[in-house]
Amino acid sequence: MMNRDQLVSSIRTLLTKAGFFVSDICSIRPSSFDFFARRDNLLMILKVLNNIDALNAEVAHELCNLANVLKGIPLLIGIRSSTRQLEDGVVYYRYNVPIINYGTFEEYLKGEEPLICAAPGGLYVNIDSERLKERRIQKGVSLGKLSRIVGVSRRTIRMYEKGERASIHAITQIEEFFGEPFTKSVNFLQFSRSETPRNTLPDNPFTELKHLNLHIIPIFRCPFDAISEIQSDSLLMGIRRERLSERARLLSNISQVTEKHSFFIVEHTLKTNIEGIPLISKKELQKIKSPEQILELILERT
Repeated sequence: MMNRDQLVSSIRTLLTKAGFFVSDICSIRPSSFDFFARRDNLLMILKVLNNIDALNAEVAHELCNLANVLKGIPLLIGIRSSTRQLEDGVVYYRYNVPIINYGTFEEYLKGEEPLICAAPGGLYVNIDSERLKERRIQKGVSLGKLSRIVGVSRRTIRMYEKGERASIHAITQIEEFFGEPFTKSVNFLQFSRSETPRNTLPDNPFTELKHLNLHIIPIFRCPFDAISEIQSDSLLMGIRRERLSERARLLSNISQVTEKHSFFIVEHTLKTNIEGIPLISKKELQKIKSPEQILELILERT
């Protein structure tokens, strides 16, 4: 069995071979993610854990916030939970974050999508509901007859025909009876985006931007400190001064992979950038009259 470092390395190799542009590993801890990977318009924000139960609500919340603003997909790749190994071909979920094992991810990159979803109560599959109803009617099979064959109620069959997921046992009985497949793959890269909250921290470290009424989402487990948007362009913003060079190198790499703008807010500086990341002083920000001027300054100093 691979340890976590080996798992991270193997995942990055798979992604590179599949044509993804992969960021450096986030070495600054704590971190809500391990690295980013992008291919065309698909941006993955990846977290790797041996035990998926180590994912807590705060980290998952940050992963989802990053995915919301950066228009990416949060994905956790793990080996086991506290009670069992993760199964191949099964998608698990914790706090709205999809979770798969290495084998499932490898097969996905080869073009084979998972068919099973884990949920409270067991393992389930998505049914091609319209096709099931069409075939049932074509063959003159009543709801009652099909329910007896499958071993569920008539109401459950109706639910299947409206898009409800089915247990492994139920879909096996249905497919054996009709002699054809009705299972649909699990699109674990279909992330449900939601409105992210505005910054309501009592101690807002971005007071210099307050007059611009930007939608700022604080990030606590990243090499940057917040994310925002200006004219549909995502911004990665940093304000912490400790390990600034290391943060700047990593943020520069992340910006390239994600194709997003980034900058650091500093007290004062004679430099215009560090490791390619623009530096903007607090006094400069206080004089800026519109969010668009921030973008202009970032482009000028990149």
